[in-house]
Amino acid sequence: MLWGLVVGVTGSLTAGFVVLIAGGAPHEMIALAAAELVCLVAALAITFGLEFKISMHAMVAAGAAVMLIRVYGPWLALLFLGVGWVCWSRVELGDHTKAEVTAGMAAGVVLGGGVYLLLDAILA
Repeated sequence: MLWGLVVGVTGSLTAGFVVLIAGGAPHEMIALAAAELVCLVAALAITFGLEFKISMHAMVAAGAAVMLIRVYGPWLALLFLGVGWVCWSRVELGDHTKAEVTAGMAAGVVLGGGVYLLLDAILA
């Protein structure tokens, strides 16, 4: 049952990615969709393969911060204050450990932000 959900979600994101390309979406949107797909696949592999509950909230928040800094400039680095609050809240609520949110944040910067920056440069 779980793998059906994984396949469904991944298939939906992939279909959306194909629609963006076929519809002639701006390259920034294609890079965003690809970066988030990479983050999803990595999070699923880490969570279910390594049995380490990486924080998707931290991953998405950190990756989005990197993307917004690239698009709108360095002042948006202040968004990392919000990323810190997201990480703190996940630990405070007992949903994640400090290691899980730290790993999620790092993966968001490296995978989400990195894939976005790479594709933004290639597709521009």
